[in-house]
Amino acid sequence: MDTMKRIHRAVLAVLALAVLATALTGPLHAAGEGRVMATVVDGQNKPIAGAKILVTLPGVASYKQEKKTDKAGKFTLLILDATQKYVIRIEKEGYQPYEEEFKPTLQETLRVTYTLAESAPKGPAPDSTEAKELEGKNAAVLAYNEGVGKLKADDKEGAAAKFEESVALNPDLIEAHAVLADLYVELKKYPQAIAAAERVLQAKPNDSAALASLYDAALGAGDKAKAQTALAALAESTSGRETAVRLLNKGVNDFNENHMPEALAAFQSAEKADSTLAKTQYMLGLTYANLDQKDKAREHLAKFLELAPDDKDAETAKLMLEELKK
Repeated sequence: MDTMKRIHRAVLAVLALAVLATALTGPLHAAGEGRVMATVVDGQNKPIAGAKILVTLPGVASYKQEKKTDKAGKFTLLILDATQKYVIRIEKEGYQPYEEEFKPTLQETLRVTYTLAESAPKGPAPDSTEAKELEGKNAAVLAYNEGVGKLKADDKEGAAAKFEESVALNPDLIEAHAVLADLYVELKKYPQAIAAAERVLQAKPNDSAALASLYDAALGAGDKAKAQTALAALAESTSGRETAVRLLNKGVNDFNENHMPEALAAFQSAEKADSTLAKTQYMLGLTYANLDQKDKAREHLAKFLELAPDDKDAETAKLMLEELKK
């Protein structure tokens, strides 16, 4: 799984600045059109209502879109020419203004989260504790955003260093810990990934992205007990293809080690997480055949062939079905 996909899965959001989250396919648009669905929040992830949005097109003085966020901090943009690069500026009294160049996703809906840093209080005393805390938080935000920039440039080591700087400045910046958990897995720094994921889970129990990172890191570190606990929690709290694939892989390992009850439990959980994952049906068929439960073996092999008639294992499944009918 590539780094940006992992980070997007964690709903990476830029703080003080903004980072593009996963581009999700929305309704069909006219050719060349793109949509942006955005949310503006503060450092505590609370929506900022009434923020002024200005979108301009460099070189075209007449182009301008103006918006305001609603009570939920949300606004939507319709970009008729998504092939161009635009500039967005966000302003709200009491917060630092933010401006950056962005490019919409052609014929798709791009979901973006912008997190604004609070403005420094006017005239604080030089030794003001509150002012120093705010300064540290804003410095953490800037380091976070520099990490996002390095990540977009595929500089994983450089990005990790900036996110590390960010959490050193503000240990409560959970977004940075979440990104680090994924990055450390990519960099095979498994003990650090475990620590980062567990820090996220302290603040957000059963967070699916953190549980996935914790499982991957524990598996990489060879900590089977921690991996099993994380996978069980992930299966309990989160369905979907990524969870199903992890459960499927775990079941395959159990199957290959001839641990059939464990394999069957993993494949059943994978089916529950995503019943459309064809290979799960195939492995359920093999497992039930191994356990001499022919009716169930036939049922799942038939489902496998319905879902993936051209799969490389389809011929094997057909032959097994013929044998199981005898």
